[in-house]
Amino acid sequence: MRIEFKEISKSFGGVHALKKASLSVESGEIRALLGGNGSGKSTLIKIASGLVQKDSGEIYINGEKMSIRTPKDAKRLKIAATSQELSIFPNLTISENITLCAMPRKKYGAADRKLMRKKTLDVLRKLGLEEKIDMPVKELPVNEQYLIEFGKAIYQDFDILMVDEVTSALYQKDVETVKHILEEYKKQGKVILFVSHRLKELYQICDSVTIMRNGEVIETDRIADVDDDHLLSVMIGQSVQKTQENSPHNQAFSPDENTEKPYFVIENLHIGQYNTDLSLEIKKGEIIGVAGLQGHGQSELVRRLHGMDGTIKIKKGTEEIIIRNPRDAVKNKFAFISGDREWEGAFGQHGLTEDISVVKELTLREKDTKPEQVLEAMHVKYARPGQLITSLSGGNQQKVIIGRWTYTKPVLLLADDPSKGIDVQARREMHTVFHRLAEEGTSMIIVSSDDDELVDLCSGYPNARVIVLYEGQISAVLRGNEITRDHIIEKTLSKGSEGK
Repeated sequence: MRIEFKEISKSFGGVHALKKASLSVESGEIRALLGGNGSGKSTLIKIASGLVQKDSGEIYINGEKMSIRTPKDAKRLKIAATSQELSIFPNLTISENITLCAMPRKKYGAADRKLMRKKTLDVLRKLGLEEKIDMPVKELPVNEQYLIEFGKAIYQDFDILMVDEVTSALYQKDVETVKHILEEYKKQGKVILFVSHRLKELYQICDSVTIMRNGEVIETDRIADVDDDHLLSVMIGQSVQKTQENSPHNQAFSPDENTEKPYFVIENLHIGQYNTDLSLEIKKGEIIGVAGLQGHGQSELVRRLHGMDGTIKIKKGTEEIIIRNPRDAVKNKFAFISGDREWEGAFGQHGLTEDISVVKELTLREKDTKPEQVLEAMHVKYARPGQLITSLSGGNQQKVIIGRWTYTKPVLLLADDPSKGIDVQARREMHTVFHRLAEEGTSMIIVSSDDDELVDLCSGYPNARVIVLYEGQISAVLRGNEITRDHIIEKTLSKGSEGK
């Protein structure tokens, strides 16, 4: 089995998504596709899936030229793919979602519910979710919804599997599950294309890597033959050392003289999932990274602070502020960035400038700042300011959302896995923005499912720490040299309480 892309080109308006991109993947190979946001990875997968029509070029399977114009064509050729954005239906059951593309039916066309359940259980056992078969999809946490997205693909009869960013919202144990499943398919001789911005995952899962930049295939290497610096240098088109010269970690930082005093005091914040109360003090300009096993209160912490789950009271300096809903939070200069851009981040029916301006109108700040300046500052790749945000790549959408909030200069920035779907260089740029805001006095609570991101964001930064949540309570606090991936994992798996 072999799939080959020959000189594939595709343009969207004035933006060249692919420029004569060529690559091939062999049977029993897991090939990583690595590139910045807008480099063409997802477009290539959508073309092979029949979701997008190429402008020129050819696709060959086992040396035979194929015409893929619709998803039905792809299915006939035994090509299956996950979606970069969730394509599950919250109002349907897990069985209905997983079997939707190939739903078993009875003799006269009605859905065979008994067989659906059996086939769904087969998939869920691989994913370690068999006990949740009767739970509505909308009640699953985000990481498990992405596992269902993956389950939809592996349920199908395929020879070629394309996994597009499905691990972006997964915790390490989930990634291990995906890795195990892909290794089994590799042994069966399947062709696998794997997209992830987490370099560690590429080394864990993939045999080879194709690096793309600005719609072009730059080079392909055996993954064991290249290191992080090489991959990043090829991906961004310049030496990694140059990109690190202005890194905040290399710059002197003098904390504000008031940073030793708590700026925000949160007392007895109720975490309903575990019926616990959590207390936390936040200094001005402090960055607090939040780690922990999935579902131990991380998301609920930042969402409650943004008024998404009932009224809360927070002490800010000498005053007490009441947050009844997200509107109150925004008026008090609290920002919230979600990693779920499709459902919680983007205003899909508005142009880019409108999407950015909506928060400005609520906060009545930065009226002299033009949305175009935000787009440029965030290095967003776009054709025109009025185009829909949904027309951008997933990572560029997230840059717009991050820029929308950060340019209002919030006093408290709350983020729930904000780097999901963002490439490595864009993540570094986002961290630069966060560090700049912290230096200007913005306090932050950043939840991440990626321990390495918390290390990159917080270690070596004087006014930062990582807290670990366990069953809705703070079980550990890491500072300075303590902030390492090994320490985070160790504390994540341990119990106890170390206070504020």
